[in-house]
Amino acid sequence: MLTSENKTKALSALLVIQGAIILVGAVLLGLTGSVIAPFDNIVGADASIAAVVLGAAFIMAYRTPTRAWLNLAIMYNALALVAQLWKGGNFGVHNSLATTVLAVIFLVGFLLLYPRGESMEMTPQH
Repeated sequence: MLTSENKTKALSALLVIQGAIILVGAVLLGLTGSVIAPFDNIVGADASIAAVVLGAAFIMAYRTPTRAWLNLAIMYNALALVAQLWKGGNFGVHNSLATTVLAVIFLVGFLLLYPRGESMEMTPQH
């Protein structure tokens, strides 16, 4: 059984790794553009920049992986998984096996390590 300190270290590592993956994906999207019309720009948003910010935020959260950060990471992975499953069965759009597998791995990791009844307060030494 993992101690609270070891869980925190594992959660920190998951946040950093996933943040880096999101950053790389966002940069690649930003450099290559979208195959479909950039609907995000119609409403005045930039999805690739949002992904850069989310990835950077996950990396920055490694020092203090609070429940709020973990909830965001869980939400990201759950929605990424739903989106991949949706793409796999609709409109001839192909889902990404890599995205599906990583979403499952990170989702399971975050859910298994999620602190239940434990404090998520970090000590300055972490």
